[in-house]
Amino acid sequence: MNPILLAAVLASLSLMAGCTAHQSANTYSTVNAQKKLKVSYAVIIGLREVQLENAPSGVGGIAGACVGGVLGSSLGDGRSGIIGTLTGAVIGGMTGVIADKAVHNHDGLEIAYRMEKTGDEFVTAQARKGSETLKVGQRVRIVESDDATRVVPAE
Repeated sequence: MNPILLAAVLASLSLMAGCTAHQSANTYSTVNAQKKLKVSYAVIIGLREVQLENAPSGVGGIAGACVGGVLGSSLGDGRSGIIGTLTGAVIGGMTGVIADKAVHNHDGLEIAYRMEKTGDEFVTAQARKGSETLKVGQRVRIVESDDATRVVPAE
């Protein structure tokens, strides 16, 4: 494989991989690091599995079209090279869009809870982590910042 083509493929994959954003209770943005956050306690009153979607970046489609076009152009000269370029760009673009969407979607959990002190009820959605187990009736700690709320086991 052409070294320039290989570099282009690796660069596009790196860009796509770097665009993931997880909204887990275990993930803090650097903006919230070393800041005082509000902590409250609540009891879980409902759980529901949800799908979290971040807006696709568009990088996957663009990178896929570029790589597909370059690969397709190597199939021939003249008219067949043009057809190969266009076909490769379309197939690569569609594949890139699908990959971009897959990278940006995450399994999540919608958590309904009742605050201990006020009795107010709220719902928070967050990414699900494999070993993280929450259940109805469980006491949880609610950690709030200006831009995020996390629900974590109290114990």
